[in-house]
Amino acid sequence: MRALLLATPIFASVLISDSVTAEAGQLTGLASALPAGTPIVHVQPRAKDFSPNSAANEAVQERLSTFDAKQEKLDEALNEKLNIYPC
Repeated sequence: MRALLLATPIFASVLISDSVTAEAGQLTGLASALPAGTPIVHVQPRAKDFSPNSAANEAVQERLSTFDAKQEKLDEALNEKLNIYPC
């Protein structure tokens, strides 16, 4: 009986480690799924690629601000319907 109690956690850990190893093997197969000769490129962002005050960035920020304002109004309306008030 005591041997069974000791063998159960060991067997469970072996099963878990086997499944983790199998999943890791599937993940490494992703890199080999690329067509032959396809270079893998790691790009480091450069300062010239980041322009915080550009027109495009300002448009995105404006859209996000508008969306946030609408969501806040919807949240407040829902809170009133649910009778949820801040403490």
